[in-house]
Amino acid sequence: MPLHHYIEQYFQQHPEARQKGIQIKSNERKPSVLKVEESFIQAMANHIPIRIYTPDEEDDYYPLFLFFPGGGFINGDINSYDTSCRLLSSLSGYKVIVIDYRFSPEYPAPAAFQDCYVATKWVVNHAEDFAGRSNDIVVGGPSAGANLATMVALKSIITGEFQLAKQVLQYPITDLDIQIKGSEYQSRELYNGKYGVDITKSNAHFIQHQQSDIPWDSPIFVEKKYLAQMPKTLIFTAEYDPLCDEGELYADKLKEAGVQVRLVRFDGNIHGFMQSFPGSPDYMRGYDITAEFLNSD
Repeated sequence: MPLHHYIEQYFQQHPEARQKGIQIKSNERKPSVLKVEESFIQAMANHIPIRIYTPDEEDDYYPLFLFFPGGGFINGDINSYDTSCRLLSSLSGYKVIVIDYRFSPEYPAPAAFQDCYVATKWVVNHAEDFAGRSNDIVVGGPSAGANLATMVALKSIITGEFQLAKQVLQYPITDLDIQIKGSEYQSRELYNGKYGVDITKSNAHFIQHQQSDIPWDSPIFVEKKYLAQMPKTLIFTAEYDPLCDEGELYADKLKEAGVQVRLVRFDGNIHGFMQSFPGSPDYMRGYDITAEFLNSD
């Protein structure tokens, strides 16, 4: 279907954003949650800032969602995801824990992945500190955050250190190769540099993993025997996203390995739409689907 009109209007008004990306701004009308707390995880030499969103209704127990912000193709910082995390928490009833991992030239790979893995392992081992349970923990995020989430799940399978209940991957980066022309992914040739994502100019190299005892940088190439042990998965792709095809291929590979996967393609939309266009129909639909998935058996 055609690109949504409000997205086309945005790019007509901000042509530089076609390659540089859309700057995320936290919505002034913020969804209500019970409380938002700033804290940190101190694990070995790692001092990792976190932000905790507790849903409206106070309870004795909460399922936990570890949220890894984007950064490869989505512009913004932890504050840019405030509205997203409030919506996730309020609609699902999950306590959302945002991991403010290191992601900059000063902290080359594998710093981002190490922070995410160490933080996840720490939360699993200290779930009761968050009024949670170690067997009811989900990881997820958008873009680079989705890549980090699924690679955290993979390493947990390889090491056997913990087990995750589900993963939520919004327009994930699944192949870190930056080839455009002649790529096996048609969406790259069709849409790269046109709608807010230029793969050749991204910061995705900060999420490389090979120095973290994982033999793959890209989840798309993980062996089937490991994919078969992945948790129940929700994947969102967007029609006009250069990463659309690889995200859907990853979903297919997980399904072929026997994983329960729900894949939803948002036609007429672009990478980052669940952060960039608050109030749009697909924006809210995405959060509703996520809440439904999180609360399903």
